[in-house]
Amino acid sequence: MNAQERGAQIAGPSQASGIRACPFCGAPAPGQFCPACRRDTTWARRPCPRCGRMVPSLEQTCWSCGAHFRSELWWKVPLIILLFLITFVISILLALLK
Repeated sequence: MNAQERGAQIAGPSQASGIRACPFCGAPAPGQFCPACRRDTTWARRPCPRCGRMVPSLEQTCWSCGAHFRSELWWKVPLIILLFLITFVISILLALLK
C-alpha cells in the first residue's frame, strides 16, 4: 500500500473520491446543495462565537445554539446619518451667509 492509498483510507470515502463535506452538517456534499441539510455549500459563512459551528454570514442567529449575531452596521448607519445632517446644516449656513 503506497502513501496515497493510506491517505485515502485515512481520509475516508467522501474525501478520497473528491466529494467535499458540507461545512454546516458535515455530510458528503457532491454538488452545490447538501443532500442532508439542503443548504447551499457555497454561501459565505462565519463561525458562531458561542458553539463554533459554521453559519451563513447573512443569518442573524445560529442554527445550532440560537446565539444572536450583532450586525456590523450598528454604528455605521447612525454615523452616516449624523454626517449627512452636519453637512446639510453647514451647506444651509453657507448659503445664508452669501
